Amino acid sequence: MNRWSLRPLAAALVLLLALPGISAAQRVAAALPATRADVMLEAGRWAEAEDAFYAQSRAHPREPLARAALGRYLAMKGALLPGTILIEEAQKFGLDAATAQSLLAPWRNVQRWRGVVRFPVDSAIVVQAPTEAVALFRVPLPAPRRGPARERVWADVVPRIIGMDTAAARARIGTEVIEQLVPSYDVQARTVTFHADPRSALSAIGHRYPVLRTEGDLRVLVAPGRVLSFAPALRELDARWWQLDIPHGFVVVR
Repeated sequence: MNRWSLRPLAAALVLLLALPGISAAQRVAAALPATRADVMLEAGRWAEAEDAFYAQSRAHPREPLARAALGRYLAMKGALLPGTILIEEAQKFGLDAATAQSLLAPWRNVQRWRGVVRFPVDSAIVVQAPTEAVALFRVPLPAPRRGPARERVWADVVPRIIGMDTAAARARIGTEVIEQLVPSYDVQARTVTFHADPRSALSAIGHRYPVLRTEGDLRVLVAPGRVLSFAPALRELDARWWQLDIPHGFVVVR
């Protein structure tokens, strides 16, 4: 059997089953065949995996599965535009339309929700401890500019692509809503700063850890071969301050 075996990664299926708003058939269709690059990615060998994704695409430049796999990886790394373009090109080269659309769906949702809430920038905002263990923090949502005054709404910022869910008893927003503001968080002061400059984290002082986003998680490579979800990673790293830069694929910790 060639490397484009029809056995998708079990981990990929788990993530896809967690994705809301997509039918079971679409979720199965969205699972690409496992490759050596996928195996290395799951093993926490991210630099080698990236090289392998590029290598298999260069070796087969018009192979739709190789192109789609590279596109999905780049989107996970934060490079949404190049990633979605590669998936769209894979469809032109023969990738099944249902698979292509299922692969594109979460990243189009990210693009749709980016920046929909206008938070104040470049000043510290006092936040609360989150109500969900996996959430980053609980932030006050800006009051609407029009209409009657309402009680302030606090929302957990969760590392899942959910957009905004403010109708529930515990309001939540996904990290995609704030990611362009590359938030920094002071753990002791419990304050968050949203930055007007989307490149501010590139000059931040601290240790950089690679970050990959899936549809249902934000994963951090805390050490070679060791990958944790975002909140457990920060606890293990004993972070006193951190800045999350999803578009550039890393978190700065000190």
